[in-house]
Amino acid sequence: WELIVVDDGSTDDSQDFLRTLHDPRIRSIRRERQGGPSIARNEGLAEARGEFIMFLDDDDLLRQNTLERLVSALRSHPDAVAAVGACRLFRENGDSIKVYHPARTYTGTIWREFLFGWWSNSGQNLYRIASIKEIGGFDPALLRAEDRRMWLDVAWRGRVCVLPFVAMEYRQHAGQVSKSPDVAPTRQRIWHEFIEGLPPSRQGEGRAIRRAADLVKRSENARAARTFGAALRMQLHACLIAPSLVASPLTGRPLWWGIKKCLLRVTEP
Repeated sequence: WELIVVDDGSTDDSQDFLRTLHDPRIRSIRRERQGGPSIARNEGLAEARGEFIMFLDDDDLLRQNTLERLVSALRSHPDAVAAVGACRLFRENGDSIKVYHPARTYTGTIWREFLFGWWSNSGQNLYRIASIKEIGGFDPALLRAEDRRMWLDVAWRGRVCVLPFVAMEYRQHAGQVSKSPDVAPTRQRIWHEFIEGLPPSRQGEGRAIRRAADLVKRSENARAARTFGAALRMQLHACLIAPSLVASPLTGRPLWWGIKKCLLRVTEP
């Protein structure tokens, strides 16, 4: 293995700490001016010499043996472009929860699930480096949601291995880029651009998936407002217009949970 640390213009003692490391497998790239996550990751990508690559943010924790297990999955599935583990989310108050993830290993084409809104963060994912370089890495014009754009392009190109074990601990805190108010419109633009780039025969399906995602969000809001009949109709409509999501082990159970919550009159979104 090799570890490439990209220091994107830090102002703390990162460089002092890195100079204390004398393992030749660990290399550091120092950027004097901050360029943002896309540019920093692309610089690390350009220096990488391995067959596989992971992009681990500095506020997340990789669990022991994660790389070994993800590499094993990719070696067992030579047609897969990436392997994904589960995530445990740590909140600022110390609480933690395992983010929903299939209970069994699944290997399949999952661009539809990503388009719907299913997600896995960078440190959960191990990619074939060839698949990342094929799409040109991260879009340097994106300062937000750049990993979603990249994931959609990668997932379109091949199957992904989804494993049930917790691969990474994701720490929520006030300084996260994902909390920025312009993240949501950026994601909407990314989804729209991805659909417009699909073959014409797939664009209708892509739009239906985004309509289903919007219906699910509106259903959650309706439940919160205790209008359960409207919430149920929207949830059922979402399932009808995007049946592939209902059959998916990644999104099927949450969609059925939404129907159950409407029937049981659960108000939590």
